[in-house]
Amino acid sequence: MTPPLPAPAPIIAGVDGSAEAVDAVRWAARAAVRHDVPLELVHATSFPDLLVGGVVPPTEEAKVLLRRHGRHLLRAAHEVARGAGAADVRERLDPDRPAPALLDLAGQASAVVVGHGQGRFGSLLAGSVAMALAAHAPRPVVVARGDLWDVPAAAGPVVAGIDGGPDTVAVVAAAFTEAASLGAALLVLHAKNDPDVGETASALDEVLEEPSRHHPDVLVEHTVVGGRPRHELLERSANAQLIVLGRRGRGGFPGLLLGSTVQALVHHAASPVLVTHAGV
Repeated sequence: MTPPLPAPAPIIAGVDGSAEAVDAVRWAARAAVRHDVPLELVHATSFPDLLVGGVVPPTEEAKVLLRRHGRHLLRAAHEVARGAGAADVRERLDPDRPAPALLDLAGQASAVVVGHGQGRFGSLLAGSVAMALAAHAPRPVVVARGDLWDVPAAAGPVVAGIDGGPDTVAVVAAAFTEAASLGAALLVLHAKNDPDVGETASALDEVLEEPSRHHPDVLVEHTVVGGRPRHELLERSANAQLIVLGRRGRGGFPGLLLGSTVQALVHHAASPVLVTHAGV
């Protein structure tokens, strides 16, 4: 007997009731439909934050209230996800803080989607959870920014930012996959300090060769820019459906978990930002 195929890994979306989290749920739901995978909605109740002096556990009454509030937020998010077309939607209530809860689940996901800077209780405060996930999650992380992706008539490209560093192949692969699922064109922006543009373009063609064979319908444009690409990426994000970046650039400092370009885009891009890495 042929063994059954493994269940597809879900897309996970963080839920906290804020407008930014609602956007993240909508984006994640549409991505789940495009990729034909389940959607799992996760709300972290942050029980550890109720510890008095770090040792006295929260009362059962406090836990009951937080669970009740969390279930209410999950039900509301479920309705948003169903309205965005997702059919297989699951809910999870986690007692931990948001960052540890989502990081713990990330290994079982195809991607994790969060808002860009919620600020309510039990939330992704000031983008700290988004940054922690981008730096540490074993799977791709999407920070849902901007609103162009929510406009049905929008036809902007997927933009991939690369610099020849260790994450380049993963970035290009993810960008092709997302462009194909969105029916979008792909713009590959290659940052290069070396003035030998011809050599750079040749190396880039090699990187694009295999994913182009897998996604022959994706229209690809690539361009080489000098110096740091953050300003051009930020500018292009105004018309992009998605920006795809690696966790660290080739010029990153040893021990620096996120490159400066990723940090700038996660905080300021006008479109969603997908962060991936070579270990995916």
